[in-house]
Amino acid sequence: MNKRAIYNFVKKINTATNEKEFANLVNQGLLEITKASACWIGLANWETNKIEINKLKTTEEYRKNKKLALDIKKIRQTISDFYNNFDIEDLNEYITFISENNQIIKTINYRNNTLGYIGLIGNDENFYKNNIDTVNILVEFINNKLEILSLNEEKEKNSRSRMEFLASISHEFKTPLNSIIGFSSLLVEKFKDTENEKYINNINQSAQFLMGLIQNVLDFSRSEYKPLELHKENFRPKKVINDIIWSFDEMRKEKNITFNYTLSDITINADPLRFKQLIYNLISNAIKFSKENSSISIVSYIDSNKDFIFEIKDTGDGICKKDLGKIFTFFTQVNRSQLKRQQGSGVGLAVCKKIVNAHNGEINVKSRLHYGSTFWFSIPQKNTSQ
Repeated sequence: MNKRAIYNFVKKINTATNEKEFANLVNQGLLEITKASACWIGLANWETNKIEINKLKTTEEYRKNKKLALDIKKIRQTISDFYNNFDIEDLNEYITFISENNQIIKTINYRNNTLGYIGLIGNDENFYKNNIDTVNILVEFINNKLEILSLNEEKEKNSRSRMEFLASISHEFKTPLNSIIGFSSLLVEKFKDTENEKYINNINQSAQFLMGLIQNVLDFSRSEYKPLELHKENFRPKKVINDIIWSFDEMRKEKNITFNYTLSDITINADPLRFKQLIYNLISNAIKFSKENSSISIVSYIDSNKDFIFEIKDTGDGICKKDLGKIFTFFTQVNRSQLKRQQGSGVGLAVCKKIVNAHNGEINVKSRLHYGSTFWFSIPQKNTSQ
């Protein structure tokens, strides 16, 4: 038994990223190790119970021997028929029956399911006897690698299903929220300068806050498998930032938070809608995690590299050091063990990173648990006139 050859075989099949690539590597490796005339592999979709990947690798000896070709054709067709029309137990019995003399047929198993099979055929009547022990060892490695590929495929399918679900639910929520925002805006005008204006404003602001959160989820579902689309134009960020700060006025007053900000009156080139979403998320985050009677500081400017810089500093809950590396990951919520109150959806900061990356910028954070956080991002502006 050639241990070096087995090691190289395992090393090669572990590089496979999908089942088709895996099937080709298995065939090539088995041919080299066993010196078979031909090797083939069939991988089934265990949901449809049909062979969907059918790969054959042959040698010159096989191509000269018509009997070998006919034998393989018969075996492959019979196994395919078993998957389509018969019980899998019958297939296992058939494989055990025909695996002898000059051919080796072995099933590939995953979670107690027969997910496929491999076949080898040689021109020697002792081919089975000389190679079965080695093939049995290799099949264990084949099973393990196929299990990993299958798990990754399941994960991808589940992720796509989750995205479709989130997008569907988000759209369902947006319809009534638009009505709440629209009608509450009308009521604000109707009850202006009355005692009820404050309560209606609170309804409107809360609805808009929830709408922003839903938009984050939608952006996540759309951008999971493709980059964000940008529609860049020139605009003044100072006005955008001022408007967003003002939109949080009621929330700020509830916690008696003071805003200190220095905003350079400049022109930048970026996607204005995405930029607004980015600023909204960062300011919302700072207010959400700030303590009562605290302050938030904001600065924006163009640095020496001609990058637009936005920085926001709060004196809130902060983030522990071990969590800093994962806060920009979707659906990640940190500090759960240290802080009892709700920590948000785990979407906003991940969307911020998507937006900044789409602009070829950078986003980062400096924080200490219980002592606040400083978030900042940059958007390159080298070709923008100020």
